[in-house]
Amino acid sequence: MPSDKARELFAISNISKTYGGVTALSGVDLTLRAGEVHALCGENGAGKSTCMKIIAGAETPGSGQYSLMGKTVNLRSVSQANSSGVAIVFQELSLFPDFDAVQNVFLGHEPRRFGIINRKKMERKALPIFEQLGLSIDIKTPIGQLRIADQQLIEIAKAMALDAKVLILDEPNSSLNVEESERLFRVINNLRAEGTGILYSSHRLEEVVKIADRVSVLRNGKKVAEYGGKSMSISRIVNDMLGDKAKKVASRAKRKRHTSSKTNLNDCLQVNRLSSAVLDECSFVAAPGEVIGFAGLEGAGCEEVLDILFGRLKPTNGIVTMPGNKQLPNNILGAVNSGVAMVPPDRRTEGLALQQDIVGNMNTVVTGALGRLGFAPTKSQMSAVALEQAEALNLRFGELTDPADSLSGGNQQKIVIGKWLAGNPDLVLLNDPTRGVDIGAKNEIYNIIDTLAKDNQIILFMSSELSEYALVCDRVLLFYAGRIMGELKGNEATEHALLEAVNVGKIAPNHEKSLTK
Repeated sequence: MPSDKARELFAISNISKTYGGVTALSGVDLTLRAGEVHALCGENGAGKSTCMKIIAGAETPGSGQYSLMGKTVNLRSVSQANSSGVAIVFQELSLFPDFDAVQNVFLGHEPRRFGIINRKKMERKALPIFEQLGLSIDIKTPIGQLRIADQQLIEIAKAMALDAKVLILDEPNSSLNVEESERLFRVINNLRAEGTGILYSSHRLEEVVKIADRVSVLRNGKKVAEYGGKSMSISRIVNDMLGDKAKKVASRAKRKRHTSSKTNLNDCLQVNRLSSAVLDECSFVAAPGEVIGFAGLEGAGCEEVLDILFGRLKPTNGIVTMPGNKQLPNNILGAVNSGVAMVPPDRRTEGLALQQDIVGNMNTVVTGALGRLGFAPTKSQMSAVALEQAEALNLRFGELTDPADSLSGGNQQKIVIGKWLAGNPDLVLLNDPTRGVDIGAKNEIYNIIDTLAKDNQIILFMSSELSEYALVCDRVLLFYAGRIMGELKGNEATEHALLEAVNVGKIAPNHEKSLTK
């Protein structure tokens, strides 16, 4: 094997970057070698995305040196980095929804024949990549009509089509299920075997330990650790990521859970024999102060219940009584005015206006749908709303006038939550609220959920990470083929118990608690 130095694809040395008065990176060193996966770990706001953007040419460093393939470089754009053999898959999708998959993959570097875009050549190169990723779609369908998981695979295909020597993957499987993720890992292993160097970032630390050759950990903009091989473990990575906060996160599972006391039924959410094209006579009652999880495979009915409660979908049958003895809303505006909040799974397309400032985003519900600040709210009124939520959620930012996309993923997610909490809802629907955020930011969001429960709000919770249910929920309703086939207490909702139940349609005997009894 060549020496580590001979295999070196890039090296950044003493890289620093500030935004206004906020230091994003301070004196960071990092290398990537041919044929290795180097994982970059850290909390949201630790500097991971900034570091990756500098390597990918999307940002320029304030100071430090960057060498690529042994030569000092000063990359000024992503396209310049692409031409130099560096490709990145950003955490937030950057696709054109009206274009199809092939057009998106080759956008900006389309092969041409006599000056005309050669569609056939594009398809010849794209189709094997799609096959490798297990992407089964109509390639002529506008990707805005595809599910988020397929869009994320197209984003990965874009980078693979560049034949880059350095591939940067920032949360590449945040929208992928287990099978799709495993397929992506096989692709990564194949690229590694071919000599591609991969810089990999994921908040799913079990994946990091499984796939990485080396790990570097950032905390507060500084590199605090680097190791590989047998010295790599989830507990060590967590401790390095969080520092003094690690003990607080570890104690999360021991928290006191909510137990329902005598509650006025009029204050509850009452769902009786709810049916739709997917749902089959689902019934449950959710009391103020409860955190109730919905767990099930895709298409089992979890999301349909949330969509009906938020006015997005009309049921075919059943009776729903909202908190306060209100009727089921007919549309989204009616739901918002009835005290329903919805935190969606994709903050980029549904939750935020990324170019808008923090003030504008925080006031979307209060001044828009609810109109609580009058016909023409003043800047001072809106700033007061934003500041109150920012302080309550421990939002880390420079100025309230900063655009949302200048913040880390975890802080962006806090804005999505904060804009709804500003409206003081009675029913909070959380659809994968911690997707794409690190373990520290997750713990802060869990604490926000605890606070909502203490304030007697009703919380319905879904997650793509089964381990979260036991950390968050008082009880978990289990969906299978459109029906609620049982429930588990929060402390019984282990990954093993949930995985078995949602796949086979019944709860293991030691967890049996059927709702039909």
